[in-house]
Amino acid sequence: MLWRAAPLVVAFAVIVAVWQTVIWVFAPHVSLLPPPLLPAQEFWKLLASGELFVHTGMSLMRVVSAWLLAGCVAIPLGLAMGWSTRFERIADPFVELFRPISPLAWIPLAILWFGINEAGKIFVVFIATFFPTLISTVAGVKRIDPVLVHAGQVLGCIDQQSLFRKVILPAALPSIIVGLRISFGTGWAAIIAAELVAARSGLGYLIANGMEVLRADKVLVGMVMIGLLGVAFDALFRQLSRRYSWGRT
Repeated sequence: MLWRAAPLVVAFAVIVAVWQTVIWVFAPHVSLLPPPLLPAQEFWKLLASGELFVHTGMSLMRVVSAWLLAGCVAIPLGLAMGWSTRFERIADPFVELFRPISPLAWIPLAILWFGINEAGKIFVVFIATFFPTLISTVAGVKRIDPVLVHAGQVLGCIDQQSLFRKVILPAALPSIIVGLRISFGTGWAAIIAAELVAARSGLGYLIANGMEVLRADKVLVGMVMIGLLGVAFDALFRQLSRRYSWGRT
């Protein structure tokens, strides 16, 4: 609904007003901070030429591919770790050793291993999205009320497979969705960093290219597009979270 977008419109208006005020007061060079009209014109220029769609599509393709791949690995692993204490004791040390390493620290290795092709960037985003999804899934299983498990057993879930399918997975689903939402955000940040140093397309490349030619308006177009996409995907995940949270908001 339109009223839900009102805070975003107000925030955007405030940002533009502060931006223009800074220009009036400090009068920076246009290559450092252009007036709001210049990035707006560049935005429509890139949109009309189709270049913005190409860069956006490449970034989205990389993030979604790695995010889906990470989910396919992290969710089953997290469900197993949350359900089986013995398996968690085996897997947790490996998770805790790798989890603190920043995804950005993997970029040099990704370039060495995969070059600047797609596999390297997908690898970096996979690392960034894997651990938030895994941790949220484990936490979701561990937070399940034992009463629900007992009720499922009483109502006919006599084997582990049916109990897991009908009780454990649905009860953990809200936490899994939260993990997917968080991981998508971290993956989006990681792909921009990877594209800044090892890409010939994508929004990160657009920003880096603008920096190289001293075109702050191009840099700002890339940043604005990242923000718009972030808001859109966050709204999508909020809707999914409401749908699968059984009445909670």
